[in-house]
Amino acid sequence: MKKLILTGIWLLCGFLLPAQELEQNVEERLQTFFREYTTHTANIGTCKLDSFRIDFRKKKLLVYTNERFAYQPLRPETVDAIYRHLGQILPGPVNYFDLTVFADGKSIEELIPNLYRKGKKDKARLFSHLEYKGTPWVTRTSRPYDITRGLEGRHIALWQSHGKYYINDKDKWGWQRPRLFCTTEDQFTQSFILPYLLPMLENAGANVFTPRERDTQKQEVIVDNDGSLSGHGGQGSLYLDVKSRKARWEQTSRPGFAQRKRVYQDNENPFLSGTARFAKTEKKKDKAFAEWVPDIPETGEYAVYVSYQTLPGSVSDAKYLVFHNGGVTEFKVNQQIGSGTWVYLGTFTFDKGRNDYGMVVLSNESKEKGVVCHNQDLQNKPVCPPGPFRILKPVMAIRNLQL
Repeated sequence: MKKLILTGIWLLCGFLLPAQELEQNVEERLQTFFREYTTHTANIGTCKLDSFRIDFRKKKLLVYTNERFAYQPLRPETVDAIYRHLGQILPGPVNYFDLTVFADGKSIEELIPNLYRKGKKDKARLFSHLEYKGTPWVTRTSRPYDITRGLEGRHIALWQSHGKYYINDKDKWGWQRPRLFCTTEDQFTQSFILPYLLPMLENAGANVFTPRERDTQKQEVIVDNDGSLSGHGGQGSLYLDVKSRKARWEQTSRPGFAQRKRVYQDNENPFLSGTARFAKTEKKKDKAFAEWVPDIPETGEYAVYVSYQTLPGSVSDAKYLVFHNGGVTEFKVNQQIGSGTWVYLGTFTFDKGRNDYGMVVLSNESKEKGVVCHNQDLQNKPVCPPGPFRILKPVMAIRNLQL
């Protein structure tokens, strides 16, 4: 019996020792491979082996390397070459095991872009449900023609590089991108995005929205029923709303825009500082309306923005009229989406001062049964996104806003 036990222990030790030696041999060869690994497609620095695991029962070898190994552009032929090389340098019988190499937490097969894959595509990377079937955010209904092809109904987010930011240690504003070849990306890019690319996309029927301000006008006017700070709306700006026989403007329980201060700190949102009003919609001509008449500081072109709150029953065809030097332009705004921010309508020419031919009107006329919303003229109410009319947002006002 003792001989049998001793024989068993001797056989067990004889099996463990070669296994330990094998693992040590594998580790040394893997470390050398990753330390000396280079690729002509990219400078990825020095790679290294993080860990590995050998499963003798399932005949599998899992190899984990650092994230630098994932910096290279991996293609099917690259992955095949890596596995082929490892199979040549690993000792037997491990070189016949199923081998998987992981980089940055993913197998190197997973890091191959769908475009270059020979087999099945990774569906998680594929864009789906891109076609928006609902009502466009903004529609210029007074356009003398209908766009039936091209980019009609499409929504595009586009911005002309970055802009200025406040450099704390230098106590000044500066461009985010460095100066290069006598210019900076923050300025050069917008020299063709604003006058050419944006109008081209919009003329093709798209709704284009820019996180960075598109208007180069230096003046700003904010006309809000909650009022505005001195110098931001003109002392003569006017807001009013008029009820109809069947509909009147009422205050919502949700907050709206209000400009309470000139400088905002982190996590402070002016669209949560004011009030909002709504009115039930009507199909007849006798309608309720709200009116914003800006006191323009100087004659020129101004970008016009509006804001509102999405409420239960908000309609998709809120009717806005912009009165400007060129006449009247009519828009329908889908108030079921996009609340709590400035919504761009267009850029128009306005004369200096307050004029009855320079204003924005919101009507409660709609083909749908529901409500239209805008800001309310009550102050000191801690409230919401929707509501005011803004004409011209200066470059500094929302520069670097990332949506």
